[in-house]
Amino acid sequence: MEKINKRQARKAFNEGKEIILVPCKVNPTNDIWGISYTTQKDNQDVKGVSFDKIVDLFEMYNCNNELGNYTAYYIK
Repeated sequence: MEKINKRQARKAFNEGKEIILVPCKVNPTNDIWGISYTTQKDNQDVKGVSFDKIVDLFEMYNCNNELGNYTAYYIK
C-alpha cells in the first residue's frame, strides 16, 4: 500500500480506483479493530456521494484524539 495525500486520493476516487481511509495514527496493514474503510466511486454504498462528504462522515465517526484527528489515505 502507498500513502497518498487528500488531493491524490480525490483524483483516484474520481477515476474509480479503490482507496483506503484510516485515522492517521492507525496502521492500515494491522487494523485489528476494523476501523479502516475501503471505497471506490462505483460502490453501491457511495453512489452519488462526493468524496469530501465521504471523508467528512468517516472523520466524524472514526477520528478522535486516541486514533488520530484526521484521515490518512492509502491506495493499493
